[in-house]
Amino acid sequence: MRCLTGKIKRIGAVFLTVILVSSPVYGISVSEEKKLAKEFVASIEKTGAVIKDPLANAFIEDLGRCIVANVPPQPFEFNFRIVDEDRFNAFAGPGANIFINRGLFTSLDYIDELAGILAHEVGHAVCRHVSQMIDRSKFVNFGTLAGLLAGILVGVAGGGDAAQGVIMSSAAAGQTSMLAFSRENETEADQKGLKFACDASFSPKGLLTGLKKIRDNDFFGTDAIPGYLKTHPGTKDRIVFIQRWMEDHYREKKEKPLIDPFRFEVIKYRLTGLYGNRDEAERSLAAQLKKEPDNGAIHYGMALVLIRKSRFDKALFHLDRAAATRTMDPLIRFEKARIRCMSGEYKKALTIFKDLDTVSELAPFVSYYRGIALLETGSAGEAEKHFSRLIAGDDILFPRAYYHLAKISGEKGDQGTCHFYLGLYYNEINEMKNCCYHLQQSLKQLHDPEKKARAEALLQKCRKKFTLRKSS
Repeated sequence: MRCLTGKIKRIGAVFLTVILVSSPVYGISVSEEKKLAKEFVASIEKTGAVIKDPLANAFIEDLGRCIVANVPPQPFEFNFRIVDEDRFNAFAGPGANIFINRGLFTSLDYIDELAGILAHEVGHAVCRHVSQMIDRSKFVNFGTLAGLLAGILVGVAGGGDAAQGVIMSSAAAGQTSMLAFSRENETEADQKGLKFACDASFSPKGLLTGLKKIRDNDFFGTDAIPGYLKTHPGTKDRIVFIQRWMEDHYREKKEKPLIDPFRFEVIKYRLTGLYGNRDEAERSLAAQLKKEPDNGAIHYGMALVLIRKSRFDKALFHLDRAAATRTMDPLIRFEKARIRCMSGEYKKALTIFKDLDTVSELAPFVSYYRGIALLETGSAGEAEKHFSRLIAGDDILFPRAYYHLAKISGEKGDQGTCHFYLGLYYNEINEMKNCCYHLQQSLKQLHDPEKKARAEALLQKCRKKFTLRKSS
């Protein structure tokens, strides 16, 4: 397969300067960008917008690794994440942090489209366009800038009150207008992205058709948002550029894809079924099934949305259809066990859960629901082991595990630990008043010095948050 090498022919004067520029112009230093990247990622994660789904995250990271495998050594480590936003967008943040919104991901039809869009964002990172953009903006305070970028890229409301205030301030309009990639940046990222997609054995047609979907939905889907908040200008011109490039350079690929395209479909419909609006997701999936009645991934997505609606019999029907069309055994068996658990059939659920620990991405889900089933069948000690495993890391996938641990501690008569876990639970779900109350109670009764120190530190933070909310 022939990929982009050397100079590209002149395709209109608008592209000439960018195509002939071979050495990038950097803005802020690598060390400055690393510092900003850390604060930026923290700001995004504070919004709660990043999807914490081990299956989806493993897929997007594997796809990202395929794309960057042939990229020259970079000063940053690439990270790929999915944002729980309906808006059509994907963006490269500081420090090679690549994000794609759920709404854009689930609108795509082929893995090549997703690969093309991610490859384009990798192009931005390789050319250090974010660094140049930040340098143009002349922001001095990286903390403010990190929140502002999070607000712009995740969605205005998602960046927090401070970021929203900066964005909406008329005095900041001049600076925020600089926080967008130029048309030249976009063309250069397309140029790089086409090569990266080709090198990873994906078709560059994916970037073309993906861009057409983006154009048709105008990214954010509304004219009410100022143009300077749109991160990808010149979509129409870019489509023309890619079409001309493909005419001159592309030949159909013969290589097998590095990632099974069916895996893309499974994750796409998983995101639709688990995270999309329930009614809209059901309508969309029903329409898809009329076109592709034997598509197991769509049946799987439909089962997930029906589980959210507690329509378990219909969900089981779709799970059986999914299993009949293509092997998805661990996923199907887990959802059947989850249905049994949610229906109160805990012993049946435990029977199914027995052999599901072997799939690493499923392990947190299995531990949580297995813990519930064990707790409800009188095996509190075994349940405690599962819930304790879930809260061992920094990234808590199931905050309610704290609630169940509180229940187990209370039943053992350990009121200090019970209040401690309730405090952690209410902190995770942002109920600061309840968090403060339970942490205060825990400090009166706790004997474990480690838990006591943690409760004291968290109580101080919760009091600050609670005071700020009351004052606002």
